[in-house]
Amino acid sequence: MISTVKTTGSQLSPAEQAKREGLKARKPYIAAKLAAISEMEERGEISPIIRLEKSYLCNFQCTHCSAEYYMDRHQKKVFKIEDTRRKIDLADIRELSRQADELGLARFVITGGEPLVMKDFDAVVEAIDPEKHYVITDTNGWFLDDTKARHLKSIGVEKVQLSLDSFIEQEHDAFRNKPGSYKKVMRAIDASLDAGLNLLLSTVLIKGRAKTEEFRNLCKFATDRCIGLYVSYAKPTGSCTDHPEFVIAKEDADVLRELEKEYNVFTHMTPSYGSFKGCITVKGIITVTSTFQVTPCPYIDLSLGNLRETPLKEILARGMRNPWLGPYRPDCIIGEDPKFIKLHMEKTKGATLLPVPWGQGFSDADSLVD
Repeated sequence: MISTVKTTGSQLSPAEQAKREGLKARKPYIAAKLAAISEMEERGEISPIIRLEKSYLCNFQCTHCSAEYYMDRHQKKVFKIEDTRRKIDLADIRELSRQADELGLARFVITGGEPLVMKDFDAVVEAIDPEKHYVITDTNGWFLDDTKARHLKSIGVEKVQLSLDSFIEQEHDAFRNKPGSYKKVMRAIDASLDAGLNLLLSTVLIKGRAKTEEFRNLCKFATDRCIGLYVSYAKPTGSCTDHPEFVIAKEDADVLRELEKEYNVFTHMTPSYGSFKGCITVKGIITVTSTFQVTPCPYIDLSLGNLRETPLKEILARGMRNPWLGPYRPDCIIGEDPKFIKLHMEKTKGATLLPVPWGQGFSDADSLVD
């Protein structure tokens, strides 16, 4: 059997253990599924987080957005076309939730776009079923005040992943192209914690930033507030294809790995809770797009299949059979593998609608050999 996960000696922190005990008391079914993930991995099974992109509507237009080429504004501005593909609805989400639950999957992230501009956000949470799945939402924080935070908690959202792309107000606002956004993030941090939501800060690491005083101050701020800081590498996809100067070098990743030893900061490549998946494509995460396509990570624009045509179980099996995605690998495939980056650029070049469908991008004929 090809190894997909490396084991480590790390254990749950006391704070994390307390959170899990609280969840167990409130939602024992979800807690049991989360507790079973390590056992699934030991059996060679996978339990990816499902990122659900029901809508790409957003009140921001960020310089680094990985979803820019999926948005209606991009289709209309660049290609002057309308995306007429059938969009997912609440029935589709309920069916996805059912299939995920049957496979023992436990975690959904509502993302986009900006989820909190969605008029049917509450209905989406209900369709996922917060009694069966641990529900997380991404947000830029613009609408996340005390009232909204308490409401999210009341409808079953457990965790908020809040974007903060610089600890310097002017830099964050410029990166997000939204004056005042930094102040809204700071308000959202307090609102989330006061409402009893689990909170994760998310930031994009661009080339050279890891060595700056600003970044170290952000790491310290998160650690002092007992908040995890999730660092996403700038990758040559989405809006960053227009900003190659953002894409990190190995030196940046090495600096960040050293900072992980001192601060509560981590990436998708960081070992956690006894396992190290390495590159988390399929094994640790999948994205379900607004047209029900499944991609192996947020930054790879090649579909593994459409859920209206292929069950989730088979789509995941396709991903694990794929020699690029399934086997354990210690590097980020779309951020660090020049050969795959070149292939991805060739497959997506000229595509007017993303992701590239199964068979035109990824297929069972894929090989690592030229």
